[in-house]
Amino acid sequence: MSADTANWVVVIDDDVTNLKIAGSILSKNGMRVTALNSGQALIDFIMEDNRPDMILLDILMPDLDGFQTLAKLREYEKSKGMQEIPVIFLTAGEDRSMEAKGLKMGALDYVKKPFEPDVLVHRIKNVLTHTSQIKTLSVEASTDKLTGLLNKMSVNGYVKKMMNECDGALLVIDMDNFKLVNDLYGHEAGDKVLVAFAELLKRHFRSHDIVGRIGGDEFIAFLKDMKDRDVIKRIMQRLNDKLKEAATEILGIDMKIPLGISTGAVITKKGADYSTSFKKADKSLYAVKQNGKHGCSVYIEEDSIIDFSAAELKNLKKLNMILDERNVSNHALWLGQEAFSSVYKYMLRYLRRYNEKAYKVLFTIIPIEENVKESEFSEITEYFGEILSSTLRNSDIMMQNAFNQFFLLLPMVSEVDIEKVIERIVGAWSNTQYFDRLKITYETEAVIRDVDVIK
Repeated sequence: MSADTANWVVVIDDDVTNLKIAGSILSKNGMRVTALNSGQALIDFIMEDNRPDMILLDILMPDLDGFQTLAKLREYEKSKGMQEIPVIFLTAGEDRSMEAKGLKMGALDYVKKPFEPDVLVHRIKNVLTHTSQIKTLSVEASTDKLTGLLNKMSVNGYVKKMMNECDGALLVIDMDNFKLVNDLYGHEAGDKVLVAFAELLKRHFRSHDIVGRIGGDEFIAFLKDMKDRDVIKRIMQRLNDKLKEAATEILGIDMKIPLGISTGAVITKKGADYSTSFKKADKSLYAVKQNGKHGCSVYIEEDSIIDFSAAELKNLKKLNMILDERNVSNHALWLGQEAFSSVYKYMLRYLRRYNEKAYKVLFTIIPIEENVKESEFSEITEYFGEILSSTLRNSDIMMQNAFNQFFLLLPMVSEVDIEKVIERIVGAWSNTQYFDRLKITYETEAVIRDVDVIK
C-alpha cells in the first residue's frame, strides 16, 4: 500500500514508549503514523489543516487530558463545518465510568494499554470500515447521480453556509435549447451533454467554489470572494464556447442546435440572505433569456424613488474631483462584452463623425504544444490579455472575445502606426516566459468614415 492510500492515524500520548510501540504496530500493518505528545499538540496540528483518518487519544495526560482535548477538537471542527475525525481512547485504567464518559462524548471505542497488537489493529480497522461506509452513504445522499455535482438539497445548504461566512457571487445557470437535444438525439445523448457540462463547470471554477445541479438543465454556483463582474462574464463566455465544442464532439459536427448557457448572477456581501440573492440572480437570468440567450447578466439594484430633500447636490468642481483623470489607469480599458459593446458603438460613431482614423485588431492564440491542460492554457491566455492591456494606451479598449481571442479598438491609429503597435505587442510578449508556448495570429481592419477595410 502506498503512502498516499494508507490510512493515516495520529497517536497522542505523553509516554514516549507507548508512542513507539503503537507506531511500530501500526506501521507494520500498512498504516501511516504521526506521534504527538500532548493534547494541545493535537489541536495545533489539526488547526494547520491536517486531516488524519483516525486519532488514538490517551486519557490521562498533563495540562489537557483526553476528554478536554476531544471537547476542544469537536468545538473546532464544528466552528469550521468540518466532518468529525473518528477518535479511539487509550487507557491503562479499569474505570468503566471513564469509558462511558468517553463514549458519550463521541469516542468510537476504547483500547487498553499495554497494547495487544491484534486487538489494536482489529479495533482500528473496524472503526475505519464503519466510518468509510458512513462517508460513502453521506456522499451518495448529497450527490447528483448523473453529473457527480452536489444535488439541490445539499448545494443549497452549502451555499447558504458560505454566504454567511464570506463575500462572493451567486450564479444561476440554465442551458439554452437543451430540450431539443433530448427531442432530436434522445435522452442518452442528452445525459452525455449534461455530464460533459458538469465536467466543464468543475474545471472552470476553483476548488473552493460550490457548484451543484438544481434541476434538469439548471445549475447553481457560488464563487467565494468573487466581486468582479467582468471576470464572471469572461468565465461564463468561456463556458459557453466550451459547451458548444463538447456538444459537437458528442452529437456530431452536423449538430445545428443553438446550444449554450444563460447565466444570472448577483454579487453578495457576507451574511446576505440566500433566498433574496437567488431571486436577484434569477431575475438577471430571465433578462438574458429574454434578450437572445447565450449570455451573462449581473444583477444591479434598481433605482429607488429620488428624495430631493436628502440628495447631495454636487457642483461642477466636486464632479471634476470625483471623475478626475488621475483616477484613470495608464493601461488599455479591458471590458466585458456587454460594457465593451456600448463603448465600442459610441467610439465608432465618434470616429466616423469626425473622420478620425482607427484600427480594429483581432488576436487569436493557439498552444504550440499538444495536450496542453485547459487550466494551464486558460492561465497563459489571461496573462496574454494582461500583456495586451499593459502594452496599449489608456485610450484603447479591448475585450476577450472567446476563450482564445482578444478584440481591440485602437483610436487615432493610422496604417503606418498599426504595424508598430503589433510589433510592440509581440515584442512585449516575446520577453515573457510563455513566449514559446503560444502561436499568435492577428487580423487588422481600418476604420474609415463609410467603410471598413480589412488588411
